[in-house]
Amino acid sequence: MGKRLNLFIRVFLAALLIAGFSLFFSLPGSSFWLVATVAIAVAVGLIAIVAASEKVTSIKTGLPLEDELSKKATWKAGYYAFLVGLWLAIVIMVANMFAIEFFRLPEIEFRYAFEALIVVPAITFIVLALWFKKNGKID
Repeated sequence: MGKRLNLFIRVFLAALLIAGFSLFFSLPGSSFWLVATVAIAVAVGLIAIVAASEKVTSIKTGLPLEDELSKKATWKAGYYAFLVGLWLAIVIMVANMFAIEFFRLPEIEFRYAFEALIVVPAITFIVLALWFKKNGKID
């Protein structure tokens, strides 16, 4: 379990770093964005493999796949990730409006806004689900 969690955290942090670098340092016409996208896809695949192997191990050992605490932690993390996604969408919309109308700045590109609306709630869900399951206090 400890080795899998360690691998999961390392792959997750690597994907996060790659996503951050790709957002801040990608230039039009640069191939870095393509490399970053492939690296993120590979990281997601590795995380899925680790999660699937954990489920298979639980099934083989006869342990239950989910208990009441895990279900509550997952639902609570999902709720907060949903709220973060909604508020992020509102903030991006308002930031675009103010940037264009008041400061004459270019609007936030769609690909950055779309990726943020996918990545930020997903990261929030993963971190909170792990946190709530580790903490054990779901009230």
